[in-house]
Amino acid sequence: MTANTLHTTKRVTPALLSLLLFGAAPLALAASFPDRIAFAERSATIGLGIDSLALLQRLPGQGAEKTASLLLDRLRGRSPGVFTSERFQREVNAERTSFVSDEGWYLNVYADGTSARYRNYGYLEKMAPLDRPVEERIPAEELEKLGRAFIADYLGDQIRLGRGEELVPYFTEVEVTGGAGAYDGAPMDPELVHSSTVVFTRSINGQPVLGGGSKVAVIFANDGEAVGFDYDWPSYGVSKRVQRILPLDQIRQRGNDYASFKSDDPDVQVRHFECGYVDLGARKRDPAALVQGGCLQQAARKTIVDPALNAKDDKSGYLLSANIDYLPAGEEVQPDAMWEQSLRRVKVKE
Repeated sequence: MTANTLHTTKRVTPALLSLLLFGAAPLALAASFPDRIAFAERSATIGLGIDSLALLQRLPGQGAEKTASLLLDRLRGRSPGVFTSERFQREVNAERTSFVSDEGWYLNVYADGTSARYRNYGYLEKMAPLDRPVEERIPAEELEKLGRAFIADYLGDQIRLGRGEELVPYFTEVEVTGGAGAYDGAPMDPELVHSSTVVFTRSINGQPVLGGGSKVAVIFANDGEAVGFDYDWPSYGVSKRVQRILPLDQIRQRGNDYASFKSDDPDVQVRHFECGYVDLGARKRDPAALVQGGCLQQAARKTIVDPALNAKDDKSGYLLSANIDYLPAGEEVQPDAMWEQSLRRVKVKE
């Protein structure tokens, strides 16, 4: 599979990288695999492409403590990039169970154990001399192979697939250092790839899972060693409820009724539209809610703030703002306390 990876002249911070991995929006650093492109093309033409959808229920995880213990054992003494040892400090709070080591690695396990994050920034920084030009970055096809091998070898106990489920390559990212300084006349530093990330999602009977749930990301240094991973991977069971799915035009109308940006606004450009199941992720999850159908809409709005400047140069004098909305696709929307749009009862216009 191929993907054209875009890049930026700013270095990606760990917080931003997390947002990119699980914020669902295909931002400037991300490039989609063919599967994701196909999902988006289908969605733009026929929505979910089905009349009804079996709703899913999230099965309870094994607990943060048990998951943490399993991961610590599984990773102990493994590769130089991803490993654990007995040298750590442990901290437990309502949000996560954390293990931080003076050897440069840390592990966080969230919620009921179905979500975790590992980083070894110490090893990544040791590999800084291997930073390479953007055009020499690790190819997407190789990242997919490396990612699948890592998941099978290191996370096989956590990333399990049920009936009708597939692990689908979704997009790649690169962390790029370099660019111009913050003052006029500053010299231009070369743009170099510091790390590369591959992100997978889960598809269920041909429907991708949108949102932070059902995602696995693996981060690689330029020597091909994994230096981190994120996953949010609950197990699903099929509920007894079936949801009638709206046709595409009515889903779009629902979006115009209460999305942040209206797609029929001439100043709004829809950057990405994709339909499937919606799971917002472990840290944005209503445990009582069923997993239902919906469409992700990422849109940007252009607001002219300096008409005179914009008249002289259409690339200046405006503010560009972006937003992501998840539009429920069911004829009857199931309530989800963490999904704002699911709580709004908007009558679809005929």
